[in-house]
Parts: sequence; C-alpha cells; structure tokens
Amino acid sequence: MADPSAVVHRLLDLKSPVTNLRAWLFDAGFVSSEEEYRVLLHEITVKLAKEQISLPQFTSGDKQVIQDVEALDTLNEVSNLLSERLFEWYSFYHGSIPESRELAREIVEDCQDDIPDAMRSLAQNLADLTESRKLLVTHIQDQMARVSPNLTNLAGALLAARLLSIAGGLDKLCRMPASRLQVLGANRAMFRHLRGASPPKHGIIFRHPLIHASPRHLRGRIARTLASKLVIAARIDYYGSGSDGEVREELARSLNDRIKEIKQKQ
Repeated sequence: MADPSAVVHRLLDLKSPVTNLRAWLFDAGFVSSEEEYRVLLHEITVKLAKEQISLPQFTSGDKQVIQDVEALDTLNEVSNLLSERLFEWYSFYHGSIPESRELAREIVEDCQDDIPDAMRSLAQNLADLTESRKLLVTHIQDQMARVSPNLTNLAGALLAARLLSIAGGLDKLCRMPASRLQVLGANRAMFRHLRGASPPKHGIIFRHPLIHASPRHLRGRIARTLASKLVIAARIDYYGSGSDGEVREELARSLNDRIKEIKQKQ
C-alpha cells in the first residue's frame, strides 16, 4: 500500500479534481486490493481534513490572537526576570546604580574592560527581547483591528486582546453577560469574595483609562457601563458587520455620553 502522505500530496497537486477516487487509486497503482483501498481511504481522508483545516481561511483570527497574547505574557515574564538579574549583576561591578529601562543597552555599550562577555551577551539577548516585544505588540494591534474592530475601538488593542484570551475566543466573549465580562480576570478577588470579602467591581477592564483614571467611588458604575458596551461591541464583531465605521463611532459616542452622565451625577 502506498504512503498516505504521498497520495494526499499527489491529490492536492492535481490540476483537475478526482471524480472517482476508488478508480484513480487502483489505476495509479496505489492499492491492489479492496482491503488496501479501505485502509488507504481512511488514512487519506483524515490527512486531507487536516490539510484543509490548516489553510489560512480555516484559521480563526481570534485563536491566533490568543496565541499572540500568551507569547506576549511569556516575553514579559522572561524580560522581567532577565532585567532583575542583569541589574543585580551589573550593580556588583558598578555599585549602586539607578534602575533604567535602557539598562541592557547601557551594558552592551559599556566600554569598561571589567564587564564580562557573558554579561554583555545576556544584555544583548534582553535588548533583542525588548525589540521582539515591540514587534509583537504591533502585530497584536494589527490583528485586533481586523478580528474585532469594534471591541478594539472601545477597549484598545491590548486590553481587547486580553479579554479575548481570558474568555477563550470572540464567540465565548460575545455570549457573556455584561456582569461576567465586568469581572473577567478577577479570579483572586472572586475567590476572596467566596470566603466572605466584598465582590469585585471590575477585573482586567480596570486597565481601561475610563476606570482607573476615575474617582474610586465611581469606578463600579463606570465598569458596569463599559462592560455592557464591550459586550455589544463583541457581538457586533462576531455576528454583524464589524467594518462599519459609523457603528463604531456611534458605540463610542454612546459610551462617552453615559460616562459623562455618571460623572455629572456624582
């Protein structure tokens, strides 16, 4: 019996579709008996399905965003650990030094002979990771503008991407009630609430400037308003025409008007 992968590649390379697969397999000499035909048919149908699913048009954009966010989290974690390690290591040679976001570049460009090559190499790796993070953030912003333009317009690309990631996809996010989205990401606070603490007023959407820049006593109401608009935006992106600029503008306008009402009534 022929190699199923070779048969699949042969099928995909054909200029015209095969109308009688059984006859084609026998005529091409891939099988010589009914038993071989049944086994090969099963193998090639499974492989063909996997090939089709892997095509770009079958790849869900929001699932790609989830992978992007997880990659960003990993980059942040590694960069923070390397930055702390380099700061302590470099301080050993230069005494007390101020913390700097450009410490990696400073170490790479330090001309003093007492700096070990290993430290310079580690600093260069950290600098490269920083550049990789910038590229990844730009990529996420581009992806979110395509995958979920209305949600991105209200929440910002990174916050919208994290909402998708925590929810598990745009389909799951748009089916959430606003009250669930409001506390999305507040797992620790929710567990404290189960032990008797006050319920959380907001989760990850606290990062939105409308919430964290507002007075503390207004944050709960603003979070509820923002969550309700974000759910609407997610549903428009999933079910409706997400490319309609007028819809995005109207949604943003209604959010801002409601926030103004809340602040005026305080």
